[in-house]
Amino acid sequence: MTDPPTPRTEGAARPSLVSHVRAVHGPGLAAAMERAVAPFGGWRTLVSPGERIAVKVNLLRAAPPGAAVTTHPETLRCILQGLKEAGARPFVADSPGGANPAAKVARAWRISGIAQVCREERVELVDVDSAPAPLACPDGRLFRAFTVGGPFLDADGIVQVGPLKTHVLMRLTGGVKLGFGCVPGLLKAQLHVRAPRREDFADMLLDLYLALQPRFTVIDGVLAMEGQGPGGGRPLELGSLFAAADAIALDAALADRTAHERASIYTLARAAGRGLIDLDDPYRTAGDPVEPFLGFLPAVKDAPGMVPAHFRRLARRSVAARPRLVRADDCTRCGDCAQICGVRAISLTPQPRIDDERCVRCYACAEICPSGALDVVTPTAARLLGRSRRRRNFSG
Repeated sequence: MTDPPTPRTEGAARPSLVSHVRAVHGPGLAAAMERAVAPFGGWRTLVSPGERIAVKVNLLRAAPPGAAVTTHPETLRCILQGLKEAGARPFVADSPGGANPAAKVARAWRISGIAQVCREERVELVDVDSAPAPLACPDGRLFRAFTVGGPFLDADGIVQVGPLKTHVLMRLTGGVKLGFGCVPGLLKAQLHVRAPRREDFADMLLDLYLALQPRFTVIDGVLAMEGQGPGGGRPLELGSLFAAADAIALDAALADRTAHERASIYTLARAAGRGLIDLDDPYRTAGDPVEPFLGFLPAVKDAPGMVPAHFRRLARRSVAARPRLVRADDCTRCGDCAQICGVRAISLTPQPRIDDERCVRCYACAEICPSGALDVVTPTAARLLGRSRRRRNFSG
């Protein structure tokens, strides 16, 4: 096996290779995946025979494949088959947000279709919450250590695969954000509290990404999510499959495909500030051209994205998006939202009631709400301003 490509390291602001191919879910997906991986030498270059590979998926919550909330099972199948054909021994893992009793996680695996694919491919689904382990991050900007699922550290390498989704906090969920699922469910809330500013949260994600050093990342934009992602948006057939060893460069390609300004993605902006990427020349493309889809609906920006820093505290009440119970009849009173809230801003009476003064606007409660009863609500003023800015940015 030749040496596989390595992810980006601090200070290495050079264009990295990103593969992009047009694809659809169906019989031709396996061939499209092979084409996406081919510029990196194929799976036999990326893994060695006998290696134990953690396939890190996105299992945000129990949702069917067509919702674009979780990793699509057929995309996962293609990766598992490729890894096995290369002689590796893959297992599949993720940690949804909040408390993760076995029955809840098993239901999410089943409804997402991932359990069936793993059963058919004879690949193990691994519980990571029951085996937390320390991960050193000596070069981190904000964090020098994390607690993650031990099986990710015990593996010989990590391959990530997730859907392309908008994200109300970071703007996009891509390769860098995908690593957050390695943190056990309830510990995610602590990180939200310790990094409440969006810029700090982005730095935390970059610290975690650089510490985990995933070997390879595949982002499925065949069926993407637009709007108020990562859990409340709507599916969109974008027809794109992305692959890279460098997830930061990959995220720049995702921004281009979805017609986002690269610097508007918080993880990309912070990566540029740390010398991890040059946003003027972030990647080289293999495969099909990365053409902007101008009809892509972004997550609506609110005060942190549009108001000067010295006015943000004043404007918080009028233009800051906030989580709200918007579909009371759908609320199951499960309590997941209250459990994941790191600042205890949610009380159950018996339905969720959110204290705006305590809320740090991390939106984790809306992300994990199993019924979609909670959502992120953006005030009218912020929505109108966001639309105006987007028209100016992409006019002509």
